[in-house]
Amino acid sequence: MRRSIITEDTSKCYECGCTENLERHHCIHGSGRKLADKYGLTVMLCMDCHRGTKGVHGRDGAELDLKLKRIAQEAWEAKYGDRQDWHRIFGKSYL
Repeated sequence: MRRSIITEDTSKCYECGCTENLERHHCIHGSGRKLADKYGLTVMLCMDCHRGTKGVHGRDGAELDLKLKRIAQEAWEAKYGDRQDWHRIFGKSYL
């Protein structure tokens, strides 16, 4: 697993700053999980921001999920390529 290109701080939740019950979140998940590992598109989230009701994988977490996907895409484009490259590799743009 490659180090995150989004943040170097793995000691707290990327969203709320909590320092307890941290879990690694692949900003591009599902079929893109391996690509997220390959390119460092991960952040640490507390359990609530990750799997809670308003967490990225929770019932009401779509807004946070999209926010993190956009942040991941912006970081990837700044480091690796342009929007066309992103779309070719990941299949869709979040921006």
